[in-house]
Amino acid sequence: MQPPYLVHKFGGTSLQTPERIEHARDLVLSAKEPARHVVVVSALGGVTDDLLMAIEAARSRSRNYRTGITSLRERHAETAAAVAPEAALESIREEMDIVWQEVEDLLDGMFLLGESTDRARAALLSAGERLSAPIMVVAFQSAGHLAVTVDARSIIRTDDQFAEAAVDYEKTGELVRAALQSIAAGTVVVVPGFTGATAGGETTTLGRSGSDYTATILAGALDARKVVIWTDVNGVLSADPRLVPTAFTLPFLSYREAAEMAYFGAKVLHPRTMRPIREKGIPLHIVNTLDPGAGGTMVEATSPETEGHVKAVTSVQDVALIMIEGSGMIGIPGVAARLFSALATGNINVLVISQASSEQSICVGIPAPDSERAVKALEKTFELELARRDIARIYALEDAAIVSVVGDYMRDQPGLAGRMFSTLGRANINVLAIAQGAAETNISAVISAADADRAVRALHEAFARVFERLHLFLIGPGGVGGKLLEILESQAERLKEKHHVNLRLVGVANSKAMVWDAAGIAFGRAAGRLADEGQPYDRKKLLSTLSDSHIERLLVIDATASESVSDLYEELLSKRIAVVTPNKLANTGSQERFDLLRELSRTHDVPFLYETTAGAALPVIRTVSDLVRTGDCVRAIKAVLSGTLSFVFNRMAAGALFSEAVTEARAKGITEPDPRQDLAGEDVARKLLTLIREAGIPFERDQISVESLVPDSLENASVEEFMSGLSAFDDEWKRRMSGEPIHYVATFDDGSSDGEAGVSTAMIARVNAVQLDADSPFRSLRGTDNMIILTTDRYRESPLVIQGAGGGPELTASGILADILIAAERMR
Repeated sequence: MQPPYLVHKFGGTSLQTPERIEHARDLVLSAKEPARHVVVVSALGGVTDDLLMAIEAARSRSRNYRTGITSLRERHAETAAAVAPEAALESIREEMDIVWQEVEDLLDGMFLLGESTDRARAALLSAGERLSAPIMVVAFQSAGHLAVTVDARSIIRTDDQFAEAAVDYEKTGELVRAALQSIAAGTVVVVPGFTGATAGGETTTLGRSGSDYTATILAGALDARKVVIWTDVNGVLSADPRLVPTAFTLPFLSYREAAEMAYFGAKVLHPRTMRPIREKGIPLHIVNTLDPGAGGTMVEATSPETEGHVKAVTSVQDVALIMIEGSGMIGIPGVAARLFSALATGNINVLVISQASSEQSICVGIPAPDSERAVKALEKTFELELARRDIARIYALEDAAIVSVVGDYMRDQPGLAGRMFSTLGRANINVLAIAQGAAETNISAVISAADADRAVRALHEAFARVFERLHLFLIGPGGVGGKLLEILESQAERLKEKHHVNLRLVGVANSKAMVWDAAGIAFGRAAGRLADEGQPYDRKKLLSTLSDSHIERLLVIDATASESVSDLYEELLSKRIAVVTPNKLANTGSQERFDLLRELSRTHDVPFLYETTAGAALPVIRTVSDLVRTGDCVRAIKAVLSGTLSFVFNRMAAGALFSEAVTEARAKGITEPDPRQDLAGEDVARKLLTLIREAGIPFERDQISVESLVPDSLENASVEEFMSGLSAFDDEWKRRMSGEPIHYVATFDDGSSDGEAGVSTAMIARVNAVQLDADSPFRSLRGTDNMIILTTDRYRESPLVIQGAGGGPELTASGILADILIAAERMR
């Protein structure tokens, strides 16, 4: 029994040099399973383009075409000599000379006439494949293998549409089987791709990706085991890598998915390529010639379901949208049929169609070069309706494009269309028309051509990635921000693999410089790139860079204590850019601004998270928020909210002097560079204010009384003078600490928590140094511990206590990361 056929196709880049031709030969011969090999070849890399240039030169009466052909002849002769055994050179030269003579005769004719017919162009353009085939044959012969050329024009029968001929599959199948099955099984058959012939023997071409088409035609006729398309990419990608640098190889596609992708812009395959093999279930494997171990893409009858249900995002440029509008079309049958008939008569291809349910408008997307002809044809077809005003007008919207999401399993997933259009909306892209195939394998939208690239990137981010990416822009890469970068560098891969959160840093800024790179900045290189490549920081430029990027799922991390940075939040949220921050200033301005930021977050459906503004990494704000959202009411808050002051008072309780405790805290990096920022109590007051407001209680900063621990005499001193002058106050603090322990406590009481049922006392809000009762939970605090005690309607008898270390850049950075992960989940 004869082994099955295995059909290979090699593209031009796979045959660009003698070394690559020999590599292609070796790939065929290294096939592991026994097979009868058929090899379809394209022209050598760049030859078809050179032939097109020669045609244009001849048609425009320039004699430069002769120079180009001379160069091509020399290249082919040199390539043949490099791969052919000496004994075979003479015969191959004679075979190639026949083709070159035909090429020169055709070009001379074009030069004399000043024009080129489709028939002449087809004959001339097929020369590239007809010249590469004998070179491939001698490459096999030089390795000791039998090989023969079979001229595709003798076996592939087509009509006389010379530039993109239609194949007569029945006749072609008969010719292919008669020609190839008579060749001995051990002989490699090499067939020029792209080429066919009419019944009268006139040369035709099969259009774009014609050599792929040749391969699947032969495979279908021979019931081949498989078709292997050897190309210069690692298979079919999830998007055009020129638009989406992170596009990835799709390991599996169904015939239908591959055809949809090809129809809507994917360049690897032509839609017709699937037809000859689809009915027979012949697999098609797309593999990189230069990286055959990469796996490539396998196209079969079905493909595995992917997590996102969408396999790829494609686009078609240079589209016009033809619009027909008029109330007279309501209930009138046959309008769409007449529209299609008129366009078909004009040989105008319809890419998409969309009709309003009211029947008052219908639109079709067509290739833009055909728009003027289409409008005139339709105006003629509907001349009577236009005269009667049943149709108000027929016109073209130029400069359009089609973007599509493709995947077999979309039909089973409600909400995908809504997600597609919300993604485009977030990217500020207007949809002109929508269309969905009956098989629900693709959803398409017609948009402005100017928006196409952004649309593809946004949709790819929203759908095609296995791990949805969150794009981060960090403001303030020092201190807390620096620790965050360290954590991200160590945790990014784990987050992606374990939690499907793909974090990419796209920008970094400080008060002096900023750097932006949508392709990604390595977390460990952020500070270095900011120093080496940073442009001067400018508030307006920062905002325009962020908003104009139209990146899906963009989040700004404000790791500063800067008021000017916190002033950006309104604009960021309005542009659907999420914000995560430990910066307390925005939330502790006016109550009106506090409410506005939350409203912007809600109305624009974008996260604004600030857990680390009170309690560092402790889940304080989230706990208060959850209590209130579930109907509880916070009545009182007692809290040690400063890790710095907790450390200072714990050290004094252990016997240290006040000046020693502050100096030690500063040396350990627990305080701010100027410890007065901690000792003044303002930081604690802002934390308390945030918690009160989070509890749903309108409150202003001036309603909180604050005891500053900064001596009046040192308030305006330099940092050095302040530190050296603290010892003068050691005795005073020693006396205060001689009794019961003291801690710096934030207190809020709405007046009802300690009173009798139904009786309220005055509301209290203060931060001060408090002598602790014998049973105070604050007595258990150690080191930089924070503790928050919440008395609520639910937790009145036994208040809710949250305790843990509450200070330091690392803890705060880990809290920021927790907020980032919550934002990532909300932005899916």
